[in-house]
Amino acid sequence: MTSALPLKELVVDVVEPGSRRCKGAVACRIDQNIKFDLDILESFSSRKWQSTVYDALVVAAAVEFCDRSLARSSMNWGRKFLVHIPVHDPCRWSDKSVGRALIDALNLLTGDDWQFDFRTRKVSAEPPRQDRMIFPANAEAVIAYSEGMDSCAVAGLEGKRLGNRLVRLRVGGSQQDISKKERLRIPFMALPYAVKIDGGRNSENSARSRGFKFSVVSALAAYLIDAPSAIVPESGQGALAPVLLPVAHGHEDYRSHPVFTALMERFIHALLGYKLKYEFPRLWATKGETLREFVDNCGADARWEATRSCWQQSRQVAVLGKRRQCGVCAACTLRRLSVHAAGLIEAPETYVWESLQAATWEAGAVESFKAFTPALREYSIAGVLHFEHLAELRSSMQYELVKRRRTSELALSLEISPVSVQQNLDRFLQQHAMEWSAFTDDLGPTSFVRQWIDKAS
Repeated sequence: MTSALPLKELVVDVVEPGSRRCKGAVACRIDQNIKFDLDILESFSSRKWQSTVYDALVVAAAVEFCDRSLARSSMNWGRKFLVHIPVHDPCRWSDKSVGRALIDALNLLTGDDWQFDFRTRKVSAEPPRQDRMIFPANAEAVIAYSEGMDSCAVAGLEGKRLGNRLVRLRVGGSQQDISKKERLRIPFMALPYAVKIDGGRNSENSARSRGFKFSVVSALAAYLIDAPSAIVPESGQGALAPVLLPVAHGHEDYRSHPVFTALMERFIHALLGYKLKYEFPRLWATKGETLREFVDNCGADARWEATRSCWQQSRQVAVLGKRRQCGVCAACTLRRLSVHAAGLIEAPETYVWESLQAATWEAGAVESFKAFTPALREYSIAGVLHFEHLAELRSSMQYELVKRRRTSELALSLEISPVSVQQNLDRFLQQHAMEWSAFTDDLGPTSFVRQWIDKAS
């Protein structure tokens, strides 16, 4: 947190309907900036529902509001937040064990400096109806499920293993594939709240707080049905690589990392008295290995082609009015690498950039696409070089230092031996390097991707 430059600061007051913000603070209004969907909230209404669950959702929403409201400095990653939040039980939230665990988790995750002031709510929140949902009596795990490839594959694999003892929590994608009748019976059918920024535009898009949102909601879902674990579906490239290879001046990205979830386990235990374990069944595998295993084990049910990986908004990746995935951001590059590694084929029209074998970046896009931007080109180059550097890491001079540092924190957070961590990390990096080499070799020496790699060498 230390820096020669002062941190940008923001004071936020979460305001109940009909109340005023405190002087000097930015208002985050419940029912305006934080909007709860009562139908979805009722899908969380188990016999264990309590006001603290509602308050935890408000805290997660307030953190997201803060994160999106204050742009980071180009010279200094960190920011400082003071957040005033009304809760039903301020004594519980102000307890040192709860506050310290909350701040430790958020500081690690975002690279910012967080402070909270909890006060008593003026009006109690209306509890959801608790007579409509049928929750499983023998649940073993919950999994945050989106339209992404990892969550689809891991939900399929873990579903084969656990059957109806695995409970899915929808955190992304549309609900059009669920009938209205089914929505009345499905627990955790979506995130129960949405955060809106005044003016409609985020000031900051690094979105580190997403890790806190999903881990909080997953933990609450597990708590409400007495499930002992929450499954994190990320494979090694998504969970480990952002910490092994941080970007430029940016803080390491711990959004899906065991060190962060270990801190979240401490926070949930302090807040709710509940022992939860975040599990990483694919931590030491590549995304390609996960996809291949999913297809082999789930057959016709492995509908991976319908998943979506792209970070770009629909208006940026539309072709003749139809939304595609861009095909060149880091997420799309990893997807294409993984499909190749799994020995599968994807239709070229899945992507705006139908070909990565083209001699220039522009020529790889479908002919009708004209919305080229310098930012997307920079994202494309950064993604390619990230995976190239990850492939080279094991043979680099700094690897022993990196491994020594990361082994200690991973062994502690996963509660396994340092030797096991080192062996698994070596194997994962070797597998990624093999997959990346095969993928880039198949693109050919004249590919713009290979040209970027060769130029950076």
